[in-house]
Amino acid sequence: MRIRKKSLRNLFQRTSLAAAALSASLAFSAGIASAAESVLTMHIEEQTSWVSNFNPFDLAGRRQSTMDFIYEPLVIFNANDGGKPVWRLATSYKFSDDLMSITYELRSGVKWSDGQPLTSADVKYTIDLMLKNPAVDTVGVGQTVASVEAPSPTQVTIKLKAVNSEFPESLADLAVVPEHIWKDIPDPVAFKNEKPVGSGPMTEVRRFTPQVYEQCRNPNYWDAASLHVDCLRLPQISGNDQMLALLPEGTVDWIGSFLPQIDKTFVALDPQHNGYWQPPAETVAFEMNFKSSNAGNFEAFKDLNFRHAFSLAMDRKSMVDIAGFGYPVVNLHASGLPPRFESWRNKAAEGDKDAFMGFDTEKANKILDDAGYKKGADGFRTTPSGKPITFAVIVPNGWTDWIDAVQIAVEGLRAAGINASVATPEYEQWRKQLLDGSFDVVMNSRADSATPFQGYYQSLSTAYSGKLTVAAARYSNPKLDALFDQYLKSSSDEDHKKIFNDIQVLIADDFPVVPVFNGPTWYQYSSKRFTGWVTDKDPVMNPENHDNNRMRLMHLLRLKPVQ
Repeated sequence: MRIRKKSLRNLFQRTSLAAAALSASLAFSAGIASAAESVLTMHIEEQTSWVSNFNPFDLAGRRQSTMDFIYEPLVIFNANDGGKPVWRLATSYKFSDDLMSITYELRSGVKWSDGQPLTSADVKYTIDLMLKNPAVDTVGVGQTVASVEAPSPTQVTIKLKAVNSEFPESLADLAVVPEHIWKDIPDPVAFKNEKPVGSGPMTEVRRFTPQVYEQCRNPNYWDAASLHVDCLRLPQISGNDQMLALLPEGTVDWIGSFLPQIDKTFVALDPQHNGYWQPPAETVAFEMNFKSSNAGNFEAFKDLNFRHAFSLAMDRKSMVDIAGFGYPVVNLHASGLPPRFESWRNKAAEGDKDAFMGFDTEKANKILDDAGYKKGADGFRTTPSGKPITFAVIVPNGWTDWIDAVQIAVEGLRAAGINASVATPEYEQWRKQLLDGSFDVVMNSRADSATPFQGYYQSLSTAYSGKLTVAAARYSNPKLDALFDQYLKSSSDEDHKKIFNDIQVLIADDFPVVPVFNGPTWYQYSSKRFTGWVTDKDPVMNPENHDNNRMRLMHLLRLKPVQ
């Protein structure tokens, strides 16, 4: 079962049919565009077929170009600039003296793409919609907001249930929707929003087929002077293999994909224009479902001994060197802290607490033997109470690097007597499973913000349990919740550092997820048709075009067509 490097290196040789079909699709789509238009082709997600869905509240089903490009945030916090705010629909915010409310000042004169004015009533409507309907509460306002008022067309005052110094950052993912459209939608969860009315730069869905769609310029965009791209073209790409096969065509401008041997497979195709920058990013970890419906799996996942043995079965170096072609970096800390937050590292959460982060199958077997996980005639273990343990690790179809990493993990688990396997649902189905809890184990990553707090809070707090894809583990720990609450109620950097030290220690001790490595930022670009790309020589923002990076909007606004 072990994946050999030679076979992985041949991935890009297996895709001629898919490439031919895709090339035909792209050629056709390119042919209909006006010669005067600047059309930027981008790859931001893998799917076997596009489904028209621009509902910002549908986390599993929405197209990944919905946020930012159709629905602009109030404010973005730039992690590459010390978390400084980048004002968009809002121009400022201010906490009350008792920190129990916050008032946002909105930009005046902003219109929706249909020409109607965007006012504070729309922001109030959106938050009220979330408060009344938890199924669309994608930012957790139900946990934090007591009420919301619109004292003037450009002011929104949000009263909080408790002091929450991180509230503005959590609201950065809010998609403000137009009240005059959504008030008549009977089911905001099921609504596909195929003809969106938005506030962002690219609201007009000009063409949509299962193979390609185009989002074009908002005719009423408030920041039109900064926008030099007329349309985004998004070809359907099912996975890394298909992306590799497409590269020689030179038709994609902005890519967010795993490209093995990138200097050979991408840069060498056009050294003058093709570039990349892939700094270490968020922590990738195996997450067990703490509310698994399988009795044996549930018993095992709840047991710290089992989680320690799971970790010891992980060959992290092979995942990095073989599956990831050396792009990721191994994470050997039980706290899972990403490398870019070195200044936040608590040494007291490391050392002895990292004893289960190595690759040691013999030690994994001993821990399971000592804890009462007996092997049967088939070589697989049962729980101490005699229940069978059997699960699939789910990973999106087409994510070849992650699939290979999971295969390496499964090989290690089976060597420890754990009956694990690999399942590869389509990306949309994978996200649905994370949200509805119909899975047992997943390899997942969390999006980090300007500080490490938000990533840990959203993925491991009871407040977000099961509500976001990053909180799929459904972990709940009252002691950790209490530390999160202390952090939120504190407003000083010194207190935040002290509390986060304790958070790291608790996580290292309780080991709720199994960190394995830190994946790179997936960012490649071509300067053949557009300039202004963020590079390692100008690292002003996260350059990735994925849905979890709000700064991708600002990246788009930097780009200009080559003259």
